[in-house]
Amino acid sequence: MNLRRLFTVWFVIALLITACNSIGGKNKEAEAPILEPSKVAVAQVNQGKAPTVSAEKKLESTFPLPDDANIISSTPEMTIASTTLTINDAVKFYRDYAKSNGLTEYDLLTNITDTIFSMAFRVPNQEKELVIQGTVISTDNLTLSLRYEETDVK
Repeated sequence: MNLRRLFTVWFVIALLITACNSIGGKNKEAEAPILEPSKVAVAQVNQGKAPTVSAEKKLESTFPLPDDANIISSTPEMTIASTTLTINDAVKFYRDYAKSNGLTEYDLLTNITDTIFSMAFRVPNQEKELVIQGTVISTDNLTLSLRYEETDVK
């Protein structure tokens, strides 16, 4: 019995090693993404006055955001922003947006609590869905994460 168990353990280990090697690829060096320098707030010092900060460029997003949203990070694939909306108001905002733009909510992926929410919206016959998540940071700060994810449901 012990010999059989030992053989099974070694077989599983061999399979795991083989699987890990095939996932990572052979002799492939990881390529670092080429990133463009981001715009950073610059402090301007005036003689005799306190330093002031001015942003070089306001970030923009193609994702739907509430009017008071402050974009923290934005790429074509994902946007992170903060808002003063409550979770209930944010959920209503995105459900209204989805309804008026022909998106359908995928109820199986909807999760709403007092401190977080997660929703996915689909456009018929599209390979990607809009995923929106929110996390309460404080009583007047809700952080939003919006991105597109591939889906196998059409």
